[in-house]
Amino acid sequence: MIIKKCSGIVVLLLLVNTKGIYSEQPASYVGWNKCASCHTDIKDAWQNTRHAKAIESLKKSKQESLPACVKCHVTGYEQDGGFIDYELTPEMAGVQCEVCHGPGGEHVASPVLKKMAKESDTALCRQCHTEGQDPGFNYEVKVKNVHGK
Repeated sequence: MIIKKCSGIVVLLLLVNTKGIYSEQPASYVGWNKCASCHTDIKDAWQNTRHAKAIESLKKSKQESLPACVKCHVTGYEQDGGFIDYELTPEMAGVQCEVCHGPGGEHVASPVLKKMAKESDTALCRQCHTEGQDPGFNYEVKVKNVHGK
């Protein structure tokens, strides 16, 4: 009987302490599906890009459980509303809109008042496209295909 009460308390404490892990609070990540309703043309093209399917390359090489690799192949890793793991948040897999444009929670809540960042820059891209991972990376060439063709 005591064990059951203790277990319930532990579960309750865990729920209270993890409340913000996946929420739609302002400034949280919301995922490409929320962007798609207003930005259908970009969504349609983006879905055919390597960024959209970035997690698949990790699965092929059996690296989908390595945090150092995962963080560059998903959206919002370790952030409010972002990718936790493929089982809990598969909708956040892939390099989505919010990786470059920032968390979309506030924009989705108020699209007219809360604008998203228009574009990225070399420094942001170089967080994942490092010299070691992508030595021939050319921002000016690559950025043209981020949204697809």
